[in-house]
Amino acid sequence: MFRTVVSIIIVLIAAGCSNEEPARKLYTEVKSVDKLLLAQMTVTKMASVDDVSIDDAKGMKQTIAALADAVKIGDRKAAYSYSTYIRAYMDLSELQPSNLLVDDRRKTIVLNLPDVKTEFAGRDMEIKEEHYRVSGLRSNIRPEERAALKEKMNTQLKKEVRENPEFQEKLEAQARGKAKSYFTSLLGRDGYEVIVNFKSPSL
Repeated sequence: MFRTVVSIIIVLIAAGCSNEEPARKLYTEVKSVDKLLLAQMTVTKMASVDDVSIDDAKGMKQTIAALADAVKIGDRKAAYSYSTYIRAYMDLSELQPSNLLVDDRRKTIVLNLPDVKTEFAGRDMEIKEEHYRVSGLRSNIRPEERAALKEKMNTQLKKEVRENPEFQEKLEAQARGKAKSYFTSLLGRDGYEVIVNFKSPSL
């Protein structure tokens, strides 16, 4: 049995501009950041270990094992969780001088940013045991069973993320909101009206 849980953590932007620096010179400092991390999503898969039933057994080996398990006294249940991480970032090396337009007369700044991108940012080294109950004459969950479950969970997690646009869209929306809020606050502190645009993603 599998269940997926998603959580998003907003990452504080690690770029800045000194108070005395004119807004129009922000381009050089912002571009030097290169890869700007904005948000991170944790996608967690829940799975349980159960004995293979006689009806679901495949092949002679599994059938014999299922028959043996069926007559053993006790319970054998375990539940595990496993997480992978996705982060949203902005590649500021793509920024061009023409992307920052300053109108001192009208006190407006237009910033055209590259669109947000996402990538896998690692995974848990091991699965986490959420529940474990082995009683009676039942055998313990073996390390090879946990290892096989871990790889299956990892494969299914990545497949779900790639096939379900909701994961990426939710993370990208959070990241754009964070970037817009940050740059609006940063550039607008001297009384400028700031307009933040994002480059449309390639189809």
